[in-house]
Amino acid sequence: MSVFSFDEQTGHISLLSHPNVSGLASTATQLIELIRQSEYCECEVIASNIGKLFAQNNAEEAPSLVIAQAIDAKLTINIDEKNMLVEATLITAKGGKLLSMEQAIEEFSQAGVVKGISSHALEQLLAQQFEQPPRSTHCAEVAFGRAPKVGNDAKFVRLCCTAQDRVLSPQAKGGGKVDMRNLGDIITVKPGCELMRRIPATSGVDGFTVFGDVLTAIPGKEHKLQPFDGTKIAPDNPNLLIADCTGVPVALPLGMRVDDVLCFHNIDPTTGHVEFDGSIIVSGDIKDGMRVTASGDITVLGFVESAQLKSDSAITIVKGAIGRKREADEPFTCSILAKRNVALGYSQYCDIKTDQNLLIDRQSLHCDLSAGNLIRVGNAKDPKGKIIGGHILDAMRIETGELGAPAGTKTRVCIAQRWYVLKQKQAQITDFEKVLIGKSIELQQARQRINKQVASAQRQQFLNKITTNEEHIANRNASINQQKQLLRKKMAQLLALSRLKVNELMHPGVELKIARESISFSRNYPPHLITHSKGKITQSF
Repeated sequence: MSVFSFDEQTGHISLLSHPNVSGLASTATQLIELIRQSEYCECEVIASNIGKLFAQNNAEEAPSLVIAQAIDAKLTINIDEKNMLVEATLITAKGGKLLSMEQAIEEFSQAGVVKGISSHALEQLLAQQFEQPPRSTHCAEVAFGRAPKVGNDAKFVRLCCTAQDRVLSPQAKGGGKVDMRNLGDIITVKPGCELMRRIPATSGVDGFTVFGDVLTAIPGKEHKLQPFDGTKIAPDNPNLLIADCTGVPVALPLGMRVDDVLCFHNIDPTTGHVEFDGSIIVSGDIKDGMRVTASGDITVLGFVESAQLKSDSAITIVKGAIGRKREADEPFTCSILAKRNVALGYSQYCDIKTDQNLLIDRQSLHCDLSAGNLIRVGNAKDPKGKIIGGHILDAMRIETGELGAPAGTKTRVCIAQRWYVLKQKQAQITDFEKVLIGKSIELQQARQRINKQVASAQRQQFLNKITTNEEHIANRNASINQQKQLLRKKMAQLLALSRLKVNELMHPGVELKIARESISFSRNYPPHLITHSKGKITQSF
């Protein structure tokens, strides 16, 4: 026969009668031991009530017979501010009821959490009730929202090779060897040849919060396939670009064009200077003193020797470009100017400028180099080429193996020089702002003078004109503020993206300038990265 009673509503365990009456225990220790030997051994003992049962003077107030309590497991749900993550805190039971999976799910439902619940994570949390001691606390992330997945932008896949692909891909021959002189046939296309396929943008995948709210995905940016000279959209497929004439394909950012191609074995005094509206391919060399100008690509499979090349597209020189040694103030005998990428084997005593990337395979010796974006000397994956002497007039990023020479040959490197152009625009805006302030003051003074006049139709006409001018100035001020913010953003981005990476060794004699900050290096440095951070040039090794 049990000496205890259990109240399921409150979880209280009580004695059926006072210990003095039942005679089961004469001390608090004996009663606690009796509880531990009963079915309520895991319950929380209420020591204060047990102490009062055995107190000497308890005649005034009848002591409580509640001597223990069964405590159920408790689950607390915490939801983050963005409603994307739920952390559950479990306090294990002590003699009370365990928390079942169904009860836990109901707790989530009452809290409004209806989506993203991880059954596995929740099961692992509830399993702690069987493995951990009573009244221990355990936390786990058990429900997760899903961020929307941004759609992919439209992509353009080239379906044919270009002249640049050809010269940069020597043909394989027997035994796994490569013939550097055999560069394959000249790439030409005929009408109807497939040039480029457009892969449309995707709409993305919607996300959700743990409350079930839908987070709408941002679709990818859509770009149309653009036909340029010598190309057209396929009649039966708006996402396919095909050739419309015979010629050399040239890749462009949003499409391709097909250029008329002019082929030479060499360009020398027997051919004269060449100026052509299209692409030029030279299977041999361009000789001393020659000028070559093209609206399309210029591709040279041999050398360029003290010649001048100018292209509105890309220039590729497989073997390299060489000019004559010059004194400090003399002009270069070899100059290369392109609006798109310039790629060559090596360069010596050359002036090379491009609006995009300058890619040199082996080394640059005493050249003036300038690129709108990247100057890389060496292999694309791990540049190990050399830049010795000369000037780098401007670029945003420079990657090379070695910079400078062991003899301390002076090598000047300038990065992010477009900063000065932006700074000049900023000064022009500031000057114009001062002019507007002056105009605004003049209008205020004019308004004060007119207000002193006797009211008349002419006076009102002047006031209306002043008001119109003030509104115009206010609009110009708003526009100027937007321009100033945009310029500040561009300057900050320019400095953040500017960097010089040396993969092997930097020799003494290098002078570096990033925007307006300058630094000179007088010793050798191991591989490192130089950036502009917090208003100064910093090195990280």
